[in-house]
Amino acid sequence: MSLPIFWRLILSHLGILLLSGAASLYSIVQLGSLSATARSALDGNHRMIDYQEALTDAFLSQVRYGGKYLITHVDGRHEQMRQFKTDFNKYLDLLQALGQSEQIATSVANVDRFHRQYHELFDREVEYIRTKQNYAQSRFQQERDKVVESAINELDRLQAHLRTKLQEKLERIEHGARTSRRIATVTTLVVFILGTLLSLKISKVFAAPPNESRGAPADVIPLHTLISFGANLIQRSQHLINSLVKHLPLLTLTFVTAWNRCSTLWKNPGMRKGG
Repeated sequence: MSLPIFWRLILSHLGILLLSGAASLYSIVQLGSLSATARSALDGNHRMIDYQEALTDAFLSQVRYGGKYLITHVDGRHEQMRQFKTDFNKYLDLLQALGQSEQIATSVANVDRFHRQYHELFDREVEYIRTKQNYAQSRFQQERDKVVESAINELDRLQAHLRTKLQEKLERIEHGARTSRRIATVTTLVVFILGTLLSLKISKVFAAPPNESRGAPADVIPLHTLISFGANLIQRSQHLINSLVKHLPLLTLTFVTAWNRCSTLWKNPGMRKGG
């Protein structure tokens, strides 16, 4: 059983609408996901990289001013070292609060451990210096250098982890954008082709001559019936117009008489009471 042309048009347009709606819905969801990933990369990974760089600068500044204090024994150098130590702890807490993976958290914990080891060695040397005791300065220097090297390597490793995480998110954003663009392109082409084919089909249906061999549909009125009905309607209209024209003088006289009587009664209310 073939569907009427009306339902075929409705179903065809409904299919195109559903396809367009599905593509639009996917684009909305995908763009929301990409926006969340980009926001995470900016607020999380990018900030962590900045904190890691500030952490490295603060640690190297501690090593620099700590070495100057051990050589010059000037308290100002020691005070500057303490200030950089405070900055180091602040950035370390920020990194620990933003830790996004176990690998990054482990790396941050190792940096904190090496930092503590360095200050333990440094504080012991400061104690020897302030009490003016002899100690193996070269041995302390070697141990401090090992701790500093380990801390720098761990900081570099932490930076590599952070940049890798940031690169993964950027690649995910790029992949999602490429997929969304591909789906939007394919959907646009499909909708365009279906719309064109549907327009051509409709044009052929309405432009084609009626096929008498198929017979007229049950719900279509034959042409000769429409012609007979129109001729009969015109004929009756003509009879009605002729009748009105024929009786027009009598109708006009009756209307004028009635109007004059109504005017007289309106002007003389006493006549209405008397009547």
